[in-house]
Amino acid sequence: TDELAKALDGLKLGRIKATVLAGTEHRVAVVLRGRGLSPRVTDTDPHEIGETIEESRPLESAAKVTAKAVNAFTKQAYKILKSHPVNRARVAKGEPPANAIVLRGAGVFPDLVPITERFHVTAAGIAGVALIRGMFRTIGMDVIDVPGATGGLDTDMIAKADGALDALRTHDLVVLHVKAPDLCGHDGNASEKIRVIERMDAMMGHLKTMLATDVVVALTADHSTPVALKDHSGDPVPLTIFGEGVRVDEVLNFDERSMAHGALGRLRGTDVMNVLLNASNRVEKYGA
Repeated sequence: TDELAKALDGLKLGRIKATVLAGTEHRVAVVLRGRGLSPRVTDTDPHEIGETIEESRPLESAAKVTAKAVNAFTKQAYKILKSHPVNRARVAKGEPPANAIVLRGAGVFPDLVPITERFHVTAAGIAGVALIRGMFRTIGMDVIDVPGATGGLDTDMIAKADGALDALRTHDLVVLHVKAPDLCGHDGNASEKIRVIERMDAMMGHLKTMLATDVVVALTADHSTPVALKDHSGDPVPLTIFGEGVRVDEVLNFDERSMAHGALGRLRGTDVMNVLLNASNRVEKYGA
């Protein structure tokens, strides 16, 4: 991905310039810079395997320049990638060429209040996926590099756990992200997903034996990726919070059905930080 991304980096699309950066596995980030740009354009990703790449359409008149630039990028990228040495070598080995870029999720860089200011905590994040690492940086979290954290099925979960333990010495909050279960969901691979969850269970056991008694832990997911769907769904995800002094309920298993009967009920994602701050005695007291 690095070599192919470098081949596309700096593409001129009229008065628009494209910056292309390699991400994790097959992913790249494409940044368009120029005047008159708008995020209000449709994806070129058809979201279905075997379907033709779509043309980007403007969702408002102010986005016509952007849609035109996106479509020009698609065509120029194909011309460059189809004859790239990486792809010639892949074809020679009987492998499919990586000869196109499909774009989705157009947006602008957000102006967010850093987590240190919003919640008054020092925070760090550990992840192998470039997208997640970028999200950490966007909200002012320190990104911790852990050898073996690949963002794939081969990621070293114990090394990531040890990295989190080290980070807790200098940070109030540490987020440890594991991508592997999501990958298995997209692949529809139930048996591999079970193995990944078993490895995560071992990681949590390792953490639990090493954590200081005053650390509060939340275990949850950012979304559901059912094996049956091979895609994200809007189903609620389980959440458990444990630590010294944290109120307990009668739920004994960490799964969707059991957690639905827990004391936390159904929370919005925006509520989780406040619940954690309360559990760790960090919330500001109001009133008498």
